[in-house]
Order: sequence, then structure tokens, then C-alpha cells
Amino acid sequence: MWILQKIKFIYEDKVLATIMLVLFNIMFVPLEQGPFSPVKIGFMGICPLIFIAKKPIVTKALVLAAIYWLVCYTLSLLKGEMRFSTLGFLGMYLILYVNFYSFVVKGTFTLDFFTKILQYLIMAYGITLIGQQLCVLVGLRNMPLFNLQNQFFLSITKLPALTLEPSHSARILTFAMLGYLRCLEIKKGKKPTIQEWFDKDHRTVTFLFLWSMLTMGSGTAFVGMGVLSFYFITRKTVIYIIPLIIGMFMLGQSMELKQMDRAVALAEAASTGSAEEAMAADGSGATRIIPVMNVFTKTDVTQLETWIGKKSMEKDKYWWKRTDTKIYDQYGLIAFIISLVFIYSCVIRHFFSIETLLYLILLGFTLGNIYYAWGCLMIMTGVRYFQNNYGEQLVLTTVQKKKYED
Repeated sequence: MWILQKIKFIYEDKVLATIMLVLFNIMFVPLEQGPFSPVKIGFMGICPLIFIAKKPIVTKALVLAAIYWLVCYTLSLLKGEMRFSTLGFLGMYLILYVNFYSFVVKGTFTLDFFTKILQYLIMAYGITLIGQQLCVLVGLRNMPLFNLQNQFFLSITKLPALTLEPSHSARILTFAMLGYLRCLEIKKGKKPTIQEWFDKDHRTVTFLFLWSMLTMGSGTAFVGMGVLSFYFITRKTVIYIIPLIIGMFMLGQSMELKQMDRAVALAEAASTGSAEEAMAADGSGATRIIPVMNVFTKTDVTQLETWIGKKSMEKDKYWWKRTDTKIYDQYGLIAFIISLVFIYSCVIRHFFSIETLLYLILLGFTLGNIYYAWGCLMIMTGVRYFQNNYGEQLVLTTVQKKKYED
């Protein structure tokens, strides 16, 4: 009887949706081992069954995901490149997302509950990181409880928090904080101010977020914070937001944070529009920026491969040194356009937004086969739903509460 009750509890829509959101926004290395996590793969494997069992509904996400995958499949077939590592995983991530989207549009989450998930997620990252820092300080490099498994890069200035590596954590935390701010904005009907960010209700999550971003040791974190700062910039606040940003930059410089220096050097090189200069400034960061830069500087619409994609570079040992890659190389411009229709129909509400900047800079403007990308997209999907339907959802919640009380 106890087991049946537990199974019934896990089968509830809210529990399943919460598991999806949290599982793909963390990586517990001792259990999951790496990016091809058996836990995540196993969960995605049962997503088709969940979809069928939960009275499937036809949504925009389902239609657009099916179109996108079929186009990618057809183009791969034409090029003779049928690999499970690309198409198979893409299909699994799409089915995962379709399930999550279905739960969201059915009103599974309330705004308060969704906000709490993001709040606790950010706090969990901060607490885990502090635990890791204390462990490293006393010489412990293998502490599974704090997601440490003697990773080769570990040092007091470079720790993974709740993912596989610091850059993954930086991406997730940036999207989680933006999602948290958007939820507060929806509740209040106006943007939260800097002062509210540090009031008694929010100071803990704010401190843990800033501590994580400043001390985890990721250049991506500084990029994320730079983009997030636009959220607070208005004509009234610019007079003290800009000095605050400059102050944080100077603090990073005085602390000799190599990650900040890398981010600044890469930004300066990228501003020239030269892929070669970006690669020379920071090879690791450049591999993420160059494909975006080349879309605007090296796209040739007269070439067939522009539309259907190039042959895979998996056999190229030095693919990361290439300076001619573009974000649509794998499946071409046709599939890329469909992916953007998918994103702006289901995930992001407005094209000209901070969300678009983060999607471009931190996720490469693509639907990648990596857990954190889909975790971030699920966060923004929840936010979009409440931006569009908070009034209706509030009425629905009130009706449900009244029925329960009656």
C-alpha cells in the first residue's frame, strides 16, 4: 500500500513536471557520471509513455518539435549521416520538452510554486558551492555529498557547484535568476528594484546567486551577470547601476580573477568581428562565439550546404580550432529557421529581450543535445506561460481552491 501511494504521488502532474525541471537543471556527478547521464537518458526514455498515459494533447510544442525533428531526419538522410548521438538524442530531448510544455499549458504550476522552485534551485547551487569551497580548503577533493568526485580541474577558484563544470552552472544560474526576477515582476506588476533585490524576502537568494557567480571560477558567469544587469537599467537607475557594474569589474580585477580577464579579452576580440582574433584571445570561449559571428559575416545563401547543412565534423580532431563554423552547420538554414519558430512560439515571448541575448550568448541560438540547454529552455517556458496567462491562471487557482474548501 505504501509503495502504491508513493507511485501515485510521483505520477502526479506537478511532481513529474518538477522532476523534469530540476533534473535537467542540475548534474549530480557521483550518480550521473557525465553529460550522457544514465539517469537523464532513462528518464527521457520513459517520456513517450508519460505523454501517452497523461491524455496527450496537441500543442504548438508537439507540432513544431515533430516538424523540426522530421526536417533534421530528412536532411541527415540526404547527407548519409544517420547517428543516434545526434538525431536520437535530439528526439529524446524534444519528447522531454513536449511533455514539460504540456504540463505547463495545462496549468500544472502556480506562479508561487514555480517561483519557489527557481528560488530553491538558486539557493541549492550557492549552498553546494560553499560546501565545495570548504571541502577544498581542508583538502577534501572527493565528497559525493557536495558533488565532488576528484574532478581534474578542482581548485578553490574553480568548482562545478551542482553541474558537471562551472560554465554549465553559470548558464543555469543566469537563466534561473532571470526567471526568478520575471516571476517577481509578474506578481508585483512591475520590475523589482535593486533595493528590493536585497530586502529581507530576497537577500538570501541574491547573496547566494552573487557568491556563486563571482566565486565558482567561470568566465561565462561574468558574461551572464553582464547581460542580467540590463534588466535593472532604466533612465532612473542608470546613474547608480553603471557605477555598480564598474565597481564589480574593478573588484574582479583587484582579485585577479582569470575568468574575468578571459571574458573581457574575448569580448574585445569579438567586437572586431574577426573570428581569428577571438580564437587567439580565448580558444575555449571562441568556439561558442565564432559560430554566431560567422552567421552575420560568412553566410552565403547561394550555396546548397547553407540550406541543408554540412557534413559532420566529428572525425575532425581539431574541429574546435576552426574559424569558419556557423550555428546552422549541422542541419542547415532551413532547420535553423524552424528552430527559431519553435523557440519564439513556445519558449521566449519577445524577440527583442534579455532572454534572446542569453539564448544567443549562452546557448548559441541552437537546440543543442546537452542537458543544461533544455533545462534553461524549460525555465523560460514556465516564465512565458505566466507572462501570457497569469490572470487566467490566478482565476483557475482560486476556483480550484474554492472547490477544495467546499
